[in-house]
Amino acid sequence: MAEQDTASTDKDSWQLIASGSWLAGQHFIIDKHTVLGRDAECDITIPGTHLSRRHAEIAVSGDKLLVRDLGSANGTFVNDKAVNEAELYPGDSIRFDVLTFTVAGPTTAAAMTKKATNKTTRPAQKRPPVANPARKKQQAKPSSVGNRHKTVHMTAVQKTSNALRHSLAIALALASMAALVYLMLQL
Repeated sequence: MAEQDTASTDKDSWQLIASGSWLAGQHFIIDKHTVLGRDAECDITIPGTHLSRRHAEIAVSGDKLLVRDLGSANGTFVNDKAVNEAELYPGDSIRFDVLTFTVAGPTTAAAMTKKATNKTTRPAQKRPPVANPARKKQQAKPSSVGNRHKTVHMTAVQKTSNALRHSLAIALALASMAALVYLMLQL
């Protein structure tokens, strides 16, 4: 599911609303446990080079929303402060490198007052992904033709084969150019 319509979303659910960039206006509903990244296996897939394959985990814990960076290369920021782990409140700004979202919470959470400090605790620990086929996946709209392809994982043999093929093509092109230069010099 690429985008959620604001009118059809439940007022008692947590959401990320994209602001700025090419995602502007898209709504992403947060389930109890949601992984965001560029990998097709993530619950929210956003193609592009700014996100790690598994960038961050967002989880609902009771009436709280928590975010945890999964060791991403470009970081997770809450209200422009780099975090490994933090509690989110309605109206907070959450940024994954250059992609910015506004947190929208259930009406019960909106009535709560925001704590003065964000929790920034222990570094993120990697967890194996939990497969749940019943959950719907959300996918952002691709930003360009270059981002429409899924990540292809190649074996060492495939990488070597591709490298040899490219080397052979370059060698053939250079030999053809040398032959043309030789023929032109003979005239």
